[in-house]
Amino acid sequence: MDQKRVPDGWDKDRALAEGVRLNVKQKGKGHPILLFHGGMGSWTHWIRNIDVLSEHFDVRAIDAPSYGESEQVDYGLTPDEYLRVFIASVDRIVKDYESFSIAGFSFGGACGSSIAAHFGSKVRAMTVIGPGGFSIKGRPRLDFIRYGDVKDDPKSYRHALKHNLLQLMLKHPESISEDVLDMQHDNVGRAKFNSRNVSAQPILPINLGKAGCRAQLIYGEDDPTAFPSIEHRASLIREHVPNLKVHVLPNVGHWAMFEGADDINRLIIDFHKEA
Repeated sequence: MDQKRVPDGWDKDRALAEGVRLNVKQKGKGHPILLFHGGMGSWTHWIRNIDVLSEHFDVRAIDAPSYGESEQVDYGLTPDEYLRVFIASVDRIVKDYESFSIAGFSFGGACGSSIAAHFGSKVRAMTVIGPGGFSIKGRPRLDFIRYGDVKDDPKSYRHALKHNLLQLMLKHPESISEDVLDMQHDNVGRAKFNSRNVSAQPILPINLGKAGCRAQLIYGEDDPTAFPSIEHRASLIREHVPNLKVHVLPNVGHWAMFEGADDINRLIIDFHKEA
């Protein structure tokens, strides 16, 4: 992670009011659906989904502020400030839309829920996949290798990328090709904000309730972030969204859109076309 904390020319008040430039990967026509990636990621978290989804929707896979090729924000922003900047930035994209839908993964689920709550009736439906936005109090710590400890040794750094992917993102070692490691290397190197500060805020259930749209929750069965259980997290959302649709994919880890791409694509298409 780049440790430059404040970008040159940073204007906090302006960013809070007007947002920042977001990089958008666009493909397809039809009803717009915004895709939000997970922590230390970019639009490439949706690499196995964009082409298929674009056959049915106007897909906008968005790099969050300080991720991928989007504009950097101050590393020291509070979670609330970061979300305010993100919402103002998304407004630039959707201001002329009559309606749109959202799919958010992990950190992108937490951010997407705040965006949905802000835009309210303009959001037709939302899918969250292995979402952040829950308290992580008491959650077991994962055995990550710190990238800063191995950044000067390319072989050790690449080993750390694979190790950390298996700790958090993917269940199966065979899911991790050299191309996946290259993609992860690029994403980690461009990440300039601590997404965990946002993901650990218990905001997702109440945000989905405020949004008032149809909501779909998807987990990989072996997602280590679903603490204490998938059922418990679903119950927290159902307190605010009684008609929540829940799907659990067997033999799939946290990055379900990658490891369970065919099922995810089908579930998103069916749910959002019904909406």
